[in-house]
Amino acid sequence: MRPVARPVCPIPQPRDYHAYLESLRLVFGVYCSYCERPDKLDVEHVIPKSRQPALELEWNNLLLGCARCNRDFKRSNNLSRLGYIWPDTHDTYHSFEYLVDGRVKAVIGPAQVEAKAIADLVKLEDSKHQSVLNLGRRNAFKIAQYMLQSYRNGHASLDNVMVQVQQGYWSVWMTVFVGEPAVVAALIDPQYFPGTAVQYF
Repeated sequence: MRPVARPVCPIPQPRDYHAYLESLRLVFGVYCSYCERPDKLDVEHVIPKSRQPALELEWNNLLLGCARCNRDFKRSNNLSRLGYIWPDTHDTYHSFEYLVDGRVKAVIGPAQVEAKAIADLVKLEDSKHQSVLNLGRRNAFKIAQYMLQSYRNGHASLDNVMVQVQQGYWSVWMTVFVGEPAVVAALIDPQYFPGTAVQYF
């Protein structure tokens, strides 16, 4: 789960939260904040607006979420931010281990309980359910590993790699290319992935 740094809101507060969509896409990129897929995106309320209506138009309460993560699973199931880690406030990448078989595991450490809670909330680990993400991550691992070999052999350039990364699953690519500083730098470069919280890398 890519951690992001939230900038100051670039527009005046609108009357309808849907009006934030383009601003969120501009500052965070065109990926779901949870599963990292470049899917059709919603304006996602971290604290559900049904739980705290006063936060419906609050910029600091908004992220991007795909229909799967936002509407199918997260919904209004969390009462607040407490008890979870969130991409805009935590180092969500280092809180998970991304495995080549498509599974995701919360890393043992101080935030393990909260990491597992967010993974459960949006069904980030879906290998035992409808495995849309599991299959997607497995496929991304295969492509990323192939590109890593090609990159190291001089058959693929950094630009070639980054074209493939645009297909989504940023954390898989970061995991596979962790030993390649130029690619890691590109993965946190706002030219490719706006809003990545670079302080964690």
